[in-house]
Amino acid sequence: MVYLLVAVLAVWMFGCGYAGYHKRFGLFVLIVAVGMGLNTLWMVFGLDAKPLSPPALAAHLASLMYAISAVGVGWLLGRLVRGFRSSKVDAS
Repeated sequence: MVYLLVAVLAVWMFGCGYAGYHKRFGLFVLIVAVGMGLNTLWMVFGLDAKPLSPPALAAHLASLMYAISAVGVGWLLGRLVRGFRSSKVDAS
């Protein structure tokens, strides 16, 4: 089960990075909202936790920080790639 959760986190972070790479911040908000909703469902039904308990809020904050760092890395990589592509030397 832990491997499944780690895999879902990796896919979710890849989605956040993809949104940052392509500067689609509306898509990022959608991905974060869906991910946080699924995280809440997992904690309530899978772990029998109260949604506003301190450990649940800490888990939400951690997932939000993961999402923000993933979108930041994606945005930075996109900016670097676009900068390299725009600085291409013409042969003529």
